[in-house]
Amino acid sequence: MARRPFAAPALLAVASVLAVLPAQAEPSLRDQLITHYCSQAMAADFAKAGKTPPAGMVAFTCGCVLQQVDAKVSIDEAKTVCKQKAIQKYGAL
Repeated sequence: MARRPFAAPALLAVASVLAVLPAQAEPSLRDQLITHYCSQAMAADFAKAGKTPPAGMVAFTCGCVLQQVDAKVSIDEAKTVCKQKAIQKYGAL
């Protein structure tokens, strides 16, 4: 029985389709670090105040910080903007 030749055209077609699909990559190390330190800082602030953040607030705020940093905003400005957005969404605590 003869072997079938490698199907290079089919492989090329599949690779072409995969190349145009959006990537489902893991967050970058930079994004992970920003999210980690943001979450840690918020946890410390709430602990110091003796309060518990509402469900979703930390993820919302740290996601906002990440978006701001991606838009080339400084960390300090991102914290200020996102703190205000969190207060608008969750209320002052």
